[in-house]
Amino acid sequence: MELPASRSEQRSASQAFVFQRLLLAACIILAPLSITIYILAWPENPASVLNDPIAAPIKTSMMAGSTGNMLHFIGAIAASFFLPVGYLAMSLLGMRRAPWLGTISAALSLLGWIPWAALISIDDLAYDIALRGDTTQFSALWTHFNNDPVMVTYLLIYIPCHLLSAILIGIMLGRQRIIPVWAAWAFALTSPLTIPYFIVHIATFRYILRTVICALWIIGAAPAALAMLKHKHDQL
Repeated sequence: MELPASRSEQRSASQAFVFQRLLLAACIILAPLSITIYILAWPENPASVLNDPIAAPIKTSMMAGSTGNMLHFIGAIAASFFLPVGYLAMSLLGMRRAPWLGTISAALSLLGWIPWAALISIDDLAYDIALRGDTTQFSALWTHFNNDPVMVTYLLIYIPCHLLSAILIGIMLGRQRIIPVWAAWAFALTSPLTIPYFIVHIATFRYILRTVICALWIIGAAPAALAMLKHKHDQL
């Protein structure tokens, strides 16, 4: 026979659940903010992508300067922690009403964003090469590293999983009216808009599109963070 929890135990549990929701809400909103810093800190360099795709990240790192590179990697490191947890938290918001959709969204979120920490090493290597001066051997090393089986495997998992997770999360939270429909659409649209960003190599287009994507990401995540704060622990 279990004894009823004392008031102090109930209060302690309640405080723990409040703290958990605060942390999850923080991760939801800090995820797009950190990725925005990461994206906007590096300039667009489409000319190098078209003329010399191998050395493009190296030249882009050179263009960014010390401040741009510092912000780029601060955002990248922060995002490696906030993105998996933030997307998982958004999936948990809809888990109770749509358990299967929530489970699939959570699984795709983790599969899609856990590789991020490994993938940013590509930019880190480009930065190290930029510091030492771009040479044929260094460029060849970057190419080999970028295309080796380990990095390609991470990339093949990352691309479909993180793009699908955003769409499913937006659909789930919008259908359940956990966040406003306009916010759900904003969040879901970040995935399809990411595709032309990587396909089209026109500087003005890429500058505009990446700003739009980041803005939509934040617009969609902010109401979800507020919803997490309002939810009770037994609703997750």
